[in-house]
Amino acid sequence: MDNIYILHGCCDKEEFFSDEYQSMSNSHWIPWLQKQLVMKGYNVQTPEMPFPYKANYEDWKSIFQSFPLNKETTLVGHSCGCGFFLKYLSETQQPIKRLVLVAPWLDPDKILGEFLTCKLNPKLSELIDHIHVFYAQNEDVTGVKPTVDLVMKSYPKAKLHKFETHGHFCLGDMGTPAFPELLEVVEHG
Repeated sequence: MDNIYILHGCCDKEEFFSDEYQSMSNSHWIPWLQKQLVMKGYNVQTPEMPFPYKANYEDWKSIFQSFPLNKETTLVGHSCGCGFFLKYLSETQQPIKRLVLVAPWLDPDKILGEFLTCKLNPKLSELIDHIHVFYAQNEDVTGVKPTVDLVMKSYPKAKLHKFETHGHFCLGDMGTPAFPELLEVVEHG
């Protein structure tokens, strides 16, 4: 059975401590995608990473290492969750089936310090069967476009999925938690 791990992005401190918002692993389209995949029989986990407003790579890595990866694993990341996956896979060189990056962000302005500082490993193209990148033309988070460009340049076999709208692929941008285009890619891409 395929293992699918969906990793949330980062948030600001106010959102993290506010009762108005769900935990990061239960926000935006993540619960919808998990439910759709679970109903189809996949083993899907959505780890909650510590303190996403002041993310620390070693802390996230220590949590994520408890999730087994293999050649049948699919990783789906959102925003800095994508950056974490890119850094982690560049470091570990773990072969996986599919890497899906939704509004990937590698923090080029170092807002989170050294959290996502890394050199992308060119061997990832050989270690990952399929790489997909989701990008919206109306993206409003600084650093996403340069990250998308870097990923596409580093991994020419990656498939870019462009949207006119959807912003940063957050619930407020999309207006719905349903994300059928992502479900299709995770399941069949």
